[in-house]
Amino acid sequence: MKRAIGLEAIIVYKLFKALAQAVLGILLMVLLWRGAEATAATLAQILLDHVSRAWALQAATFIVLTGTSGHVKLAAAAAFADAALSAIEGFALRADRWWAPWLVVVATGALLPWELIAAMRRPGPGRIALLIVNLAVVAYLLRAVVRQHRARAVDRPAGGP
Repeated sequence: MKRAIGLEAIIVYKLFKALAQAVLGILLMVLLWRGAEATAATLAQILLDHVSRAWALQAATFIVLTGTSGHVKLAAAAAFADAALSAIEGFALRADRWWAPWLVVVATGALLPWELIAAMRRPGPGRIALLIVNLAVVAYLLRAVVRQHRARAVDRPAGGP
């Protein structure tokens, strides 16, 4: 089955994001294990400020323990959680699960207000680009789901289930 190019792009984005977040999580943990706590804390702060938008990273920003191993561990856990969610989203879309677009819309859309606030408070090209990409993902998938629903409604016989 051939997928629309927009859907393929979302799948690639989600899977690439999962890989990048997993690599960041591993890097943070390796830096901690090697005793490079200050470097890991700096990397974790950069990650929190500029790279990701995951719900787990929002929780990490709530607990500001800059420079401590706890902060780095929290950022690593958040990166792994975001990687897992992104992987589930990407593979579910790839497997054409009926619920996959809804998962992506809910998971991504729920964070858009926080992304908007972050972009307004500390604008930067990364934050703005991430906000635009996530808005586009939500809009595209909502439109696709509505189109599929309408197509099924037209295909159903009158009076049928």
